[in-house]
Amino acid sequence: MATYNKKEAQSKIQKLGELMTAKKYDEAWTSAGDLNAFLKANKDVMTGSDYEAINGVLKNYYNINNQLEAVGKRAYGMGQKALNTQL
Repeated sequence: MATYNKKEAQSKIQKLGELMTAKKYDEAWTSAGDLNAFLKANKDVMTGSDYEAINGVLKNYYNINNQLEAVGKRAYGMGQKALNTQL
């Protein structure tokens, strides 16, 4: 059985937050995966409120990540259209 360490959880959440505010999205993806693995490994031994807090952070992250990917695709499409525009 896993031993839940609240300080480790807080550290992982802080790291994800720092990476997102610094716009280091590739590193944030790895950090979110690490936090998700931590959550899954400890879900049976952590408090319900801690679980909900971490799960909420992850849901929010993955939602934002999906939006960033969509914007990236739209920007690429706009760039391609601009490249193909002939005057």
